[in-house]
Amino acid sequence: MKPETEARLKKIKRVSNVLRVICKVGMIIATCIFLMAMVAILTGRGDISFFDNCVLPLAALTVPTRLVLAVNTALMMAVGLKGFYHLYRLLGNCGRGDIFTTESAGQIRQLGITALLWYAANLLFVFSAIALQQTHSPISFQFHSDSLVTGPIIIVISWFMEMAAEMREENELTI
Repeated sequence: MKPETEARLKKIKRVSNVLRVICKVGMIIATCIFLMAMVAILTGRGDISFFDNCVLPLAALTVPTRLVLAVNTALMMAVGLKGFYHLYRLLGNCGRGDIFTTESAGQIRQLGITALLWYAANLLFVFSAIALQQTHSPISFQFHSDSLVTGPIIIVISWFMEMAAEMREENELTI
């Protein structure tokens, strides 16, 4: 391997390991936020703010309504943690120098699926927030569908990467 290529690979490994630590910290912070949100929702203490002009005082919500809110929050956080997890695994592969492998392509595909799940969870959350709104004043919100486009694009790119990795592995076996 050329010295320049070896230096680049070393840099990729180092940056990947740093980003992997950041992902682990992100997972820990997301888990803490999730636990605090669950305690607030289930005990009915505090307010939850949706969009710009919709604030729900948790104490005023019925227990079934708080349970719906807790399930929606759990789904949103689970999707976010799934994204962190697959990014963590992908960066682990890169940190070991396994960049163009079928395993890395699989992690990228899972990130694309996570983007689609994020879209679905946001859609569910928006409809739930509208249903849970207790005032009858009009609310406005912005709903971005970029995950609906980004997810399939990432999945297709991962498919190309997986095919390329399989072809490379096949060529390496050929003598």
